[in-house]
Amino acid sequence: MTEHRYLGKTSKDYFVIKGINVFSERWCGTGNCVTVTSPLDKKNYVFSEYTSDGVKFIAGKDTHGYWLFFAA
Repeated sequence: MTEHRYLGKTSKDYFVIKGINVFSERWCGTGNCVTVTSPLDKKNYVFSEYTSDGVKFIAGKDTHGYWLFFAA
């Protein structure tokens, strides 16, 4: 399994990746699903891969309702 670098979490509609607040942009799914491991609770999640304003990332909500972001 490929390790994807954890970028962070948020419970708000604000998260910046490469200078872009991804919540201010339209997310386009790439069609790929990725299994990631949260460094917070060590659980595995299957999240979708997205692009937004030229930035590719993996995102989804964990069991606590936080958005988790990973580098694609």
